[in-house]
Amino acid sequence: MADDATRPPVDTENVQTVEGETVTWIEIASTGTEDEATLIRGFLEAEGIPAQIENVKFSMEPINFGTMGDIRIYVSAQDEQRAQELMKQRERAYDRLDDDAETVVTDDGPATIEESARAESEPEQ
Repeated sequence: MADDATRPPVDTENVQTVEGETVTWIEIASTGTEDEATLIRGFLEAEGIPAQIENVKFSMEPINFGTMGDIRIYVSAQDEQRAQELMKQRERAYDRLDDDAETVVTDDGPATIEESARAESEPEQ
């Protein structure tokens, strides 16, 4: 873990820090949807970084006036630097993808799906 002198500066206005009994949690990302937050948490956990989601989004049913709040993803202070690097790599990889509705992306990158492939739920004939 880098000491404070070598760590990049943190924008404390836009980052939440939550002190726990044994862990300090640092906000690594925020999203507008729970689905995206769950994907980010899964991505980080697949890389061995435990992550937590805090949903502070407010919506009034049956009327929704747009996003009121956000959903935050936290990692431990100890994992912050590695998580930031992984998130930047993920963003760069996403930006390099072809922008089409046909590309299916997995953890291993873009997937090739044969035209004759069937969905798992489809019975074979």
